[in-house]
This record gives sequence, C-alpha cells and structure tokens, in this order.
Amino acid sequence: MKKGVFIISLLIAFYTGKTHSQEVSPIVRFDTTDILIGDQIDLNISFTMPLDYRVLWPHYKDTLTRNIEIISMTPVDTLINESENIVEMIQSLTVTSFDSGYYYVPPVRFRYQPIDDTVFREATSIPLYLKVHTMAVDTTQPIKAIKPPLEAPLTFREILPWLSIGLGVLIVILIAAYVYTRWKKNKPLFRIRPRIILPPHVVAMNGLESLKGKKLWQAGKVKDYYTELTDILRNYIEERYDVMAVEMTTEEILEGMKNTDAPKESVDKLARTLVLADLVKFAKEKPMPLDNDISMNSSIDFVKTTRSEREIEEIIEKIRIENGEEAEENMEGSSSVEALEDEGSGETKKEEKK
Repeated sequence: MKKGVFIISLLIAFYTGKTHSQEVSPIVRFDTTDILIGDQIDLNISFTMPLDYRVLWPHYKDTLTRNIEIISMTPVDTLINESENIVEMIQSLTVTSFDSGYYYVPPVRFRYQPIDDTVFREATSIPLYLKVHTMAVDTTQPIKAIKPPLEAPLTFREILPWLSIGLGVLIVILIAAYVYTRWKKNKPLFRIRPRIILPPHVVAMNGLESLKGKKLWQAGKVKDYYTELTDILRNYIEERYDVMAVEMTTEEILEGMKNTDAPKESVDKLARTLVLADLVKFAKEKPMPLDNDISMNSSIDFVKTTRSEREIEEIIEKIRIENGEEAEENMEGSSSVEALEDEGSGETKKEEKK
C-alpha cells in the first residue's frame, strides 16, 4: 500500500514539473558563435510565460563570463499577446572579446512564479559556446617592417593656442612700446580731452537761436515764448554777474544790475523785455508781432554787449595749451553764435531806423 502511494506521488510531481516547464520558454543565443577578436555581437535573451506569471530577470554588470565583456545592453522590453495569453520579455546585450579562444557561456537561469503561488520555480537556457579567432597569417610571406604612424594634418583647434600666445606677446610689445614712447616724451600715458565749459553768453545765444527756431509766438504760444525768453536771460545774468536772477522778481533783477558794469543802455533794453514778459505772463497782455521781434533782438543785444571778452580769451588759451591746433575745431560751435549775433544786430538796426 505504501509503495503504491509513493509511486503515485512521484508521478504527480513529474507531471506537475513537466507542465510548468512547458508553460515558460527561456531562449538565449548569439548572433553568431564565431567572431574575429575585437568584433562585437549581440546576445539575445528572451523569456516567454503566461500573463499571470512574474519573473526575476537575470542581472549583468560588465562581463558575461571570463574574457567576454559586455559593451552595452538594452532595457528589458515586454511584448504581450493577449490572444494566446502569454507575454514575452526581451533584452539584447552587445558583447566582445579581446582574447582568442573557445569560451563556454553557462546557462542563463530565470526564476519565475505564478501570481497566485508563493513558490518560485526555475528555468534555464541551454549553454552556449563562442569561438574567438585572430587574423589569419600567411607564414609563407616574408615579414615586413612596421609602417610608421600617419601624420594627421594640423587643425585650427591645435593652432589656436599658439595664435593666442603670439597675439598676447604682440599686444604686450605694443603696450610696452607705447608706454616707453610716452615716458620718453614726458607725456601722460592717456591723453584726456579737457571738458570745454561754454561761457554764459554762448549758452544764452544758443538758447535764443533755438527759441527763434521754435516760432512759438507765431503759433499763438505767446506766453510760452516769453517764459522761455526770460528764463534764458535770467540764467545768463546769474552766470555772468552772480546775481541770483532765477529766484528774483523783475524789480529785484534790475536793482541788482545797478551794481554791475553792464552798460545802462543794455540794462534799459533788458528792463523793457522783462516788464513786457511780466505783463504777458501775469496780466494776459497781447503784444504786437513787432514787440515780440523787438524783445528777441533786445535780448540778443543785451547778451552781446555784456559778454566777458576776458573769459573767452582764457578758455581759448586753455584749450590751445591742452590740444594745440585742435582748439580752433573745438570752438566751431561759436561760429553759429557769432552769426546769430550779427543777425540780431542787423535786425536791431532795422527796428531803430523804423
């Protein structure tokens, strides 16, 4: 009786193992089993199992076996066939060998398990062999000398460091030559162009020329015209005579001008212009067009007759000392001022004749 039970158990175990082995299919194979030393081939690994199974995939590092190195490996890919209720997992390893010989690759072991089971089973692939051979050598031919290495042409990247060094040396030489030359001539290393401060009368005449070009009173902006005109005169008086004209009333300005060397006739013209400007700005006076022209011409005459000749000579002399002959070019801006002064003087004479 006991002997019969034992035989039945063996048969059940054999049948169960056979059934499970038929449910999974491990396949491992090379692209080719004969390679030249250093060549690369793929080792294709696949494992087919039912959908409700799971498997522990074999893990590799950098070698497959001794003398067979792994160059790269793809991720494990999964192909599902729902019609047949199976899944196939695939991975490819690129391998090579740098030693000739005949190498044995042991079977790859897969541990798998049905989802509803707690026991892992094992399936193995068949063992593989890989032959690695060297180049065929014809021993009947004479031995030849080793050829020297070929010389590669120079590239721009190789030349660039030398060009940079050469350019740097050239720059240092030029700088040294410049410093020595300036030192030899007892001159400063850097030539600083002096800042030209225009005298007050030049600033005022430029402002009057700009105001004439705007044609404000011709456009009906009489108040704006007189406001800008008196601002130019106030700034000029403050810079020329140190009279704080910008903050003063007309009466205070005229009182302050009594303590200056300004000609009385020029001060009288200034007074008429400032008084008329106050009437326009504060009493809404509407002067005639002729009055507007006279105010401009009177302002030009006032600036012209009160300008400081000594200040102009000092500035020109300073520029000539610093820049030599360039002084004439730096004073080009004054030519337009002189032209405006001549024009204003001519218009004034015409008004006096009338």
